[in-house]
Amino acid sequence: MPTPLVTRQMGRLPPTSRKFPWLLAAVLPLLLASCSDEASEKTGYVPTVRVATAATVSDAVTVSGTGEVKPRVESVLSFKVSGRVIARDVGVGDRVKVGQVLARIDPTEQKADLAAAEAAIRARQATLRTAESYLNRRRTLTQTGALPQQQLDEAIQQYDSAVNDLDAAQANLASVQESLAQTELKADADGLITAVSIEPGEVVQPSSAAFKLAHDGELDAVFNVDESALTRDTPPESVEVALVDRPDIRAVAHIQEISPSVDRKLGTVRLKLSITDPPPEITLGSAIVAYAKLSEVGRISIPSQSLTSANGKPAVFVVDPATETVETRQIEVLRYDADRIIVANGLEPGDQFVVEGTQFLYPKQKVRTVQGDAQ
Repeated sequence: MPTPLVTRQMGRLPPTSRKFPWLLAAVLPLLLASCSDEASEKTGYVPTVRVATAATVSDAVTVSGTGEVKPRVESVLSFKVSGRVIARDVGVGDRVKVGQVLARIDPTEQKADLAAAEAAIRARQATLRTAESYLNRRRTLTQTGALPQQQLDEAIQQYDSAVNDLDAAQANLASVQESLAQTELKADADGLITAVSIEPGEVVQPSSAAFKLAHDGELDAVFNVDESALTRDTPPESVEVALVDRPDIRAVAHIQEISPSVDRKLGTVRLKLSITDPPPEITLGSAIVAYAKLSEVGRISIPSQSLTSANGKPAVFVVDPATETVETRQIEVLRYDADRIIVANGLEPGDQFVVEGTQFLYPKQKVRTVQGDAQ
């Protein structure tokens, strides 16, 4: 007779009195677990979240831009006479004093003109002396009646003509001397050479630029800013400038000049700021950043990790202290800063919102709260 399957695998079955304790030990944990699950479903899981209280904080609206430090006064120096440059004594970056010779052109032509002018002066002086002597003799003879008045008048005219010729010669001499002096180009102020446009051996023409000289004194910050930044009805509340490589080096600035024209290619406007009492580190040519505070108002700011979404729009989880449950509330975002969000609408001062632990929350969910920081 074939042996039953259970007998082949497990041996002879034990009596009922022996099987009951083994079954009880196996089923009891399952019964306990089922009860535990039912109890858990009835009580519900209550997550712990970090919350913060919405509060109004001062929000400064600022704009910034990079620019360069330039002199308040800058002059373009040039020769007033033409000639060949025989010497250039300074270069870009050199400091100069007022009256210092910067460059010279060949003065041979001007020296020849000076010699001719001096010779003309001597000739006119001799002619004047002769006319004066002639006039004196005519005046004496006229007084004695030996000569008529007409001849005296002629002598006076000759004398006056000689005087006028001498005056013209002296004026020409002054002009020639000025031309000779113009063969040396001198600094018109203390300052710094910022550009050089001539080289020795070059033939220059009158009024062609030779040097740019930045005058010592007040400094300006020059920027090219977006046109939209200047369309506000009110001017900035304050402006500061700082070195690009040293943001801690700062100075107060004021708007001095706004260009009336717009760069059509870049859509920017040239803006000039005057720097008040710049520190020694802010020097001519320094690259700087300007920070303009446009306004300052009270707004609610929340950490960026607080943000969630509801119906595809920005939202936060708000806690109802009475029921200790959360609800999603849509908010209107004014702007996104580096690690915070500035709220335009949707939150009121005193509202409690979830800062951390939003990943698995849902509306009407009960939570335990731990106070955080909204600042």
